[in-house]
Amino acid sequence: MKTEANVKDKRKVKQFPDVYALMFLICIVAMVLTWIIPAGTFERVAEGKINRVVAGSFTYIESSPQTPWDLLQCIYQGFINSSSTIFMIFFCGASIKMLEETKSLSTAFCAMVEKLHGKEVLSIAVIMFGLGLGNSAGVFGNLGIALVPIGVFLARAMGGDDFLGFLMIYFGLMSGFSVGFANPSILGVAQTLAEVPIFSGTLPRAICCIANIAFLYGVTACYYKRIKADPTKSLNYKPGLVPSQYMGIRNTDGSTDDGSTQKLTNRQLIIVLFFMAGVAVCVGLTIKFGWAAKQIASWFLGMAVIVGIISGFSMNEIAKKFIKGCGSMVFSSFVVGICTAVSLILAQGQVMDTIINALSQPLEQMGAVLGAGFMVIINALINILIPSGSGQAAVVMPIMVPMADLVGITRQVAVQAFQFGDGLSNLATPLNGLMVGCLTITGVSFSRYFKWAFKFVAIEVAVGVLVTMGLQYVGWMGF
Repeated sequence: MKTEANVKDKRKVKQFPDVYALMFLICIVAMVLTWIIPAGTFERVAEGKINRVVAGSFTYIESSPQTPWDLLQCIYQGFINSSSTIFMIFFCGASIKMLEETKSLSTAFCAMVEKLHGKEVLSIAVIMFGLGLGNSAGVFGNLGIALVPIGVFLARAMGGDDFLGFLMIYFGLMSGFSVGFANPSILGVAQTLAEVPIFSGTLPRAICCIANIAFLYGVTACYYKRIKADPTKSLNYKPGLVPSQYMGIRNTDGSTDDGSTQKLTNRQLIIVLFFMAGVAVCVGLTIKFGWAAKQIASWFLGMAVIVGIISGFSMNEIAKKFIKGCGSMVFSSFVVGICTAVSLILAQGQVMDTIINALSQPLEQMGAVLGAGFMVIINALINILIPSGSGQAAVVMPIMVPMADLVGITRQVAVQAFQFGDGLSNLATPLNGLMVGCLTITGVSFSRYFKWAFKFVAIEVAVGVLVTMGLQYVGWMGF
């Protein structure tokens, strides 16, 4: 006879690990790999800010297996290395929470959506194409983590769930960034290392970029329509919840407020206009001066204080609400730190270069067309180990370029294979700290997201492979 306790025990066994548990398990796997895989290294030469790998220079070296004590220290160091991003998440999240305390943004979005009633899908298109095309040049940079909470408010105002906010903002940003045709930090570095003109071959890349934005917009619009028709299809749904608990505007007590009876007060209007203007100025300054996490976080810290003052909060209230806002971001921000630990373990174990060298070897046995497609897959696998696009370009391109020359793959195609492999797989790797952090803001576990998103990412990568093979087939030089 099955007891209730036995049923619960079975459910626990079947349950997918929490994101922290998952990342810790991956850290253990990385540690074990340093015991099994021979250590090796490539020679590197400094060229400006880039440490370029010398192709054909791989040699085996003395092993440096990592211990459990090393693993724990790498996790700590991962937090140190990611500290700027972690504090950016804290400050940006606290700023949004300060705004949430005034109910200004939720009320404004409710009023906007009421006027756009029946045109929500069009609103999603405007948001995603705007973010995607802007980020095709990398203009939004690290702002994604700051914009996701705003996207959550907008999604709720549309009667959607929090995950819809993630899709509109993060998918919007990554749809353009993944195959951006004018991104200097990714495409520019790759083309420089491949010794082809920077931003050459723009037309095919622009077509691919727009197609990718349209595809992910279609995925998002279909998700929105699906959860409106059947709320149990929401990724925020859990057994026993009613739609009002995870869809639409929710008050602090968990009840739903559709905003129909709310009116935006003059003070709330001023707060919303100030905050939106502040975000717009932050975007502009990020584009013009190349702001990083430090400057963005400082800007949002200042906005949080000013919002509190305009709202009429006392100094003590502002301080308490700010700390409260930071507290809600702890889970999201710490994910970034532990994600960084995996690559540190592999790097300290001196096996990172060995893995990259092994992945690149099969290209020598393939023809140009098939090899071009396989190059996309190789770069997607390497992206799991090196989430940084510019960092991956510095390591991979000096290896891929001579191999491409040997096999007969054009250098422009090699660059495109790198871009597809690096960019498209960013939506599926658990080591993408920013993505996992954004997911936790919306209350969706990586495991649940991965099960839902894998088929879409697989379609993107498959199309990327076919497009790359097609470009190689016609001998695309991109000049």
